[in-house]
Amino acid sequence: MRKDLIVPGENEEAFSAAPKDIHTRVVTEPFTPLEERVAKDQPYMLEDLLKLKESIGQQDFDKYINTLQSIKRNDTTVMLVTDTPMNRTNIEAKFIPQIEKAFNVNFVRVVAM
Repeated sequence: MRKDLIVPGENEEAFSAAPKDIHTRVVTEPFTPLEERVAKDQPYMLEDLLKLKESIGQQDFDKYINTLQSIKRNDTTVMLVTDTPMNRTNIEAKFIPQIEKAFNVNFVRVVAM
């Protein structure tokens, strides 16, 4: 096992990283909701995302869309990347027409990681 890669166990509250003379390579960051990331990194998509939020409602938006890992768009397609197959199934079952309308695209692809 690599000495510079230490990952805490499932129930460990406190753990120490590798000794100070070894550079650690594992960094954790708190999850940022999609809406905040789009506003910062992809402002050209924010208006369409807000249209979607209005059409599906705040509760569903926060549960299914704001938890997405990523969203990408080209002229005819929007690709959504979610963390679980269950979220992918729910998005495909409930929101495809609203996503197509909000982003003005012909095709929505949802991928689970």
